Amino acid sequence: MTYRIPGVAVCLLLLLATPLLAQPAYGIHSHNDYLQDVPFWHAYSSVANSIEVDVWLRGDSLYVAHDREEITPGKTLDRLYLDDLDRLARDGSLRPVQLLIDQKSEAYTTLDSVTAAIARYPRLATGGKVTFAISGNRPAPDDYSHYPDYILFDHQDLSDLASLDLDKLALISQSFLPYSRWNGLGRMTKTDLARVDSVIQLAQATGKPFRFWATPDTKTAWAAFARLGVGYINSDHPAEARLFLDQLAQNTYPANAPVATYTPENNFPVGSKPSNIVLMIGDGNGLAQLSAARMANGGELSITHIPTLGLVNTAAADDQVTDSAAAGTAMATGVKTNNRSIGVDPAGQPLPTLVEILSAEGYQTGLITTDAIDGATPAAFYAHTDERDDSEKIIADLAASDLGFFIAGGEVKSEVIGERFTSGSLDELTALDRPTAIFNGSGKMPRVLDGRGDFLPRSVAQALSLLQKGRKPFFLLVEGAQIDSGGHANDVATIITEGLDFDQAVARALQFADTDRETLVLITADHETGGFGVAGGAGAGEVTGSFLSTDHSGIMVPMFAYGPGAEAFTGVFENTEIFGRILAALGAAGR
Repeated sequence: MTYRIPGVAVCLLLLLATPLLAQPAYGIHSHNDYLQDVPFWHAYSSVANSIEVDVWLRGDSLYVAHDREEITPGKTLDRLYLDDLDRLARDGSLRPVQLLIDQKSEAYTTLDSVTAAIARYPRLATGGKVTFAISGNRPAPDDYSHYPDYILFDHQDLSDLASLDLDKLALISQSFLPYSRWNGLGRMTKTDLARVDSVIQLAQATGKPFRFWATPDTKTAWAAFARLGVGYINSDHPAEARLFLDQLAQNTYPANAPVATYTPENNFPVGSKPSNIVLMIGDGNGLAQLSAARMANGGELSITHIPTLGLVNTAAADDQVTDSAAAGTAMATGVKTNNRSIGVDPAGQPLPTLVEILSAEGYQTGLITTDAIDGATPAAFYAHTDERDDSEKIIADLAASDLGFFIAGGEVKSEVIGERFTSGSLDELTALDRPTAIFNGSGKMPRVLDGRGDFLPRSVAQALSLLQKGRKPFFLLVEGAQIDSGGHANDVATIITEGLDFDQAVARALQFADTDRETLVLITADHETGGFGVAGGAGAGEVTGSFLSTDHSGIMVPMFAYGPGAEAFTGVFENTEIFGRILAALGAAGR
């Protein structure tokens, strides 16, 4: 069913089909709603809980306007608000909503007219879905009880709350300005915050919703008022406020006890050469993701104790924004390729990878990922196909690869793998007498939030112990794959918990490097995911973030280097240079 209103057609069927009509966690007040391009409908479809309309009584009509000089024929309370509310009530689709009627003309005569106007809509007056709250010029509180049950009031005096009939109050409101001049950026001062909080608590003690008017209208302000328990958050942008507030819980990581980090010794002589490489890729782990994990962990990460670092550009051959396949290929082969391509150049020709090159030179090789083994990033180090979803080709290349072992997500059902790799448990990874496959879960490994525990750090420690026993140089690839999943899902908790888990894996590698003295540890990302930004948090350890998208971005990513030869990985460089710098550090021949 479509209703026509001035300048727009609003499809109620679409509104009713959306999940937005569920009762939201935070109340939004559409301030001066009549000034919107589409009054009422913009706020109602945005699931504003309260909608404000200024009215003037002229003759026997209630006109909608802020000032008397702005009164326009036809813009009446009935036509802009009551008619549409009644249509919704008639077809059974009306959701609970408050209409805050700010009376600009004389209190008693205006309210008599308002009362009579609402009475002409019995579905609204008696249906219980619409709360009519009288604001602005109001009768004296002693007269509140003289009006019908459907007329409630927006009370604006905090001194007489104990003597009022609270049943006649719809809400309690105050101007924000006497308590704070905060502009909605940064934070309120402690003094202002205490004043604001005391007012809110005083109102909350009555059990009635509270509203500030004349508030700053920013995301930071919306979040602050939500945390303080403001019942109706004032905004001229109800759609944006609703979208932001509905995502606030998902975008906020609560404070938790920090996990221990490792501070490396960092006393490798400049110019020393490594025998072994541990390349650690935090999938989607950009600077904002690292910052969020560090903030959540009391300002400490093992990664950020590393003093040697650079910045890496991640663009693909055919796009400034890479996918994991092209980014993995650039690091594994030293050649930029098209998105979706794995281990091949832009023309589709196979490229030798670090695993293949170093295996041919006698290196032990292993791979650990919290993704499935045929995920794009790990596959780029052993497979060759121009389509990342060609799992059959990727698994065939895995079976033909020189990998000594891998630890990955859910088991791939393939007889070919069975012929090449022996399946086992992590505890059984104690010798490299034949290639070994260790699986955890189905598809990707479970998230940390779903009970993976410390499987990734333990895998890194076990693998390094195994490789050290081999008495041959080694190349180990480690991917923390599900930081990326958090970015795609715009889920801050996943980003942080997976980031902290990855940092624990980094700590194991740094500890090994300090003991072994011959291992260069490189930590980077294939790309950033989500256009993530850290907006702060209400206290130590709490992190609130926001996102530009659910996709990858073109933001440069960090490269941390620790161990002999680390100095070769500083500066700003392309992801393809990782390949060449690794081979140069090892003195390997390459292609």
